[in-house]
Amino acid sequence: MLEIFKSLTLADVIYAALIAFVATQFLTSLSRISRARLQNVDGDVSYQGGDKNKIIKKCIAMFPLETIYFRGKVFSKGMQVRVTTFQKKIIEGEIIGKNDMDILCILVGHHIIAHEISKIEDMIEMPQIAKDNSFQE
Repeated sequence: MLEIFKSLTLADVIYAALIAFVATQFLTSLSRISRARLQNVDGDVSYQGGDKNKIIKKCIAMFPLETIYFRGKVFSKGMQVRVTTFQKKIIEGEIIGKNDMDILCILVGHHIIAHEISKIEDMIEMPQIAKDNSFQE
């Protein structure tokens, strides 16, 4: 058995080490992908109808201020707004509220977004359309 190892060249040893490294990295990445799939990391929130109302009520408790003053304009809870951030992201949704740390909470479809008011470039009121995601206390 020792003679088999003596017959190996340095290139054989390096080649075997590289194959072991690549195989280990492949298995590690495969493990991460399967773990991410199990944890539903894709950001899609799935909840039942009752859960949505509970989540929104918690957000209302976390963002209790109903009136938002932004660059001379007054916005209030329930208004449909279009927010443009300094990163040029556009957020269209319904205002849930604001907290004491100047963070604005907006309900956008099936998502709830909280954003710092100091990082908002522009905010305009959108015309009232049929509200399918409105929250009622």
